[in-house]
Amino acid sequence: MGASGEDGARLYNPRKVRQEALELAREGRARAETELFELVGIPSVSALARHHDDCLRAAHWLFDRLTGLGMTAELIDPLAGGCPILIAEWLGRPGAPLLTIYGHYDVQPPDPLDEWVAPPFEPTVRDGFVYGRGSSDDKGQLMASVVAVAHAFAAGGPPLNVRFLVEGEEEITGPSLQAYVPRHLDRLATDYLFIADGAFAAPGLPAITTALRGLLYMEIEVAAARADLHSGVFGGVAPNPLQSLAHILSGLKGPDGRIRVPGFYDDVADPAPEELEAWKRLPITERDLLEATGSRALEGEPGYDHHQRRWARPTLEVHGIVGGFIEEGQKTVIPARAKAKVSTRLVPNQDPERIFSAISAFVPTLATPGVVVKVNLLSSGRPVLIDVGHPGIPAATRAFEAGFGMTPALIREAASIPVTAELQALNAAMIVSGFGLPDDGLHSPNERFSLDQYHRGTEMMLHLMHELAQAGRP
Repeated sequence: MGASGEDGARLYNPRKVRQEALELAREGRARAETELFELVGIPSVSALARHHDDCLRAAHWLFDRLTGLGMTAELIDPLAGGCPILIAEWLGRPGAPLLTIYGHYDVQPPDPLDEWVAPPFEPTVRDGFVYGRGSSDDKGQLMASVVAVAHAFAAGGPPLNVRFLVEGEEEITGPSLQAYVPRHLDRLATDYLFIADGAFAAPGLPAITTALRGLLYMEIEVAAARADLHSGVFGGVAPNPLQSLAHILSGLKGPDGRIRVPGFYDDVADPAPEELEAWKRLPITERDLLEATGSRALEGEPGYDHHQRRWARPTLEVHGIVGGFIEEGQKTVIPARAKAKVSTRLVPNQDPERIFSAISAFVPTLATPGVVVKVNLLSSGRPVLIDVGHPGIPAATRAFEAGFGMTPALIREAASIPVTAELQALNAAMIVSGFGLPDDGLHSPNERFSLDQYHRGTEMMLHLMHELAQAGRP
């Protein structure tokens, strides 16, 4: 890790360390890929209880990798029985800024399995991409930072103090970290916070995020009879929960994409005019989105372009419907109950609690007679506006220019990183970005991550550490 104390301060040469670390990164690409494949091969699905031990295995894998560098680390389980939070840090550069790097080791369920070309937890390389669940979201992006820090240590030590804050529940809205952060603000105090969980605006165009949408995830349950009924005997008189659920779902959002919940749009904050003008100059067209989604047409609220619909307008989506007979063949049954999983993506200044109350009050008015309706809250996260007026943004811009040869665009992120709202209480200079590509297939079968993006992202993180060290404390 290089010399320490006064002698180390005199001997440490940041320019030389940066160059040597970059050379090590280029020479060590094969090993870096092997490490990524090992982590992607762990099925750390936080949403499924049967994979809890796998989540623990991923946490310990990262713990061993970071402590092996000489970092001090601990695994924390604040809610007991959850997927642990990993905090690893090195504070060997007195007087220098502290950079905290956030990421997550948990992944989405891989279903539907029959649509994967190769098994989702057996990483496979094709055409310069590694395919596997979590390869892009978020293991590849997190590992770019881990590998960068490893090379910095090998070259003489990072130019600033470094901490990793890694959770294992991001894909289920991060309850453990959301509970931990507000109670440990002093423990987590930092100068800069880099959230490594994002994507380029377009191939070849890096992006720095200025806002994140919030998330409200619900389950709508409709019940009627005590048990499933014969449709020949009781059809025409017995309430059908599936049909009632269909009325509810179609009533929540119109075919024009406008959400019909009373008061839903009351608190939506419009983007600034200069933000809208900047988006118009981005090289992202409707045709690009059609190709990325494989859809025949785009939908959404009339009067808003595709940038606004993705980044600045709230959404309501149906994710799954359960009820009745779903196997092959025939069974004439009126189900006793039916459920639908529904979420909304919220934008500044929408309040998840207020929106949930509005939806809970509206849903029963859409139901047909004779059914009992419940709306259950599964998780929520607030939307976030991010200050981009601090010195970390020009530092990140220079790092992207050095690592990728392009100036990053300032954009909003359509997705959510649930704990970001809690992390804002640290009052750190926050940089939200990442190295994924728009067509990586996050949460979908055949998720992938570009190995070129992985290696360039590693170099960008090496540049970022030095740029932030030069920028000093914000």
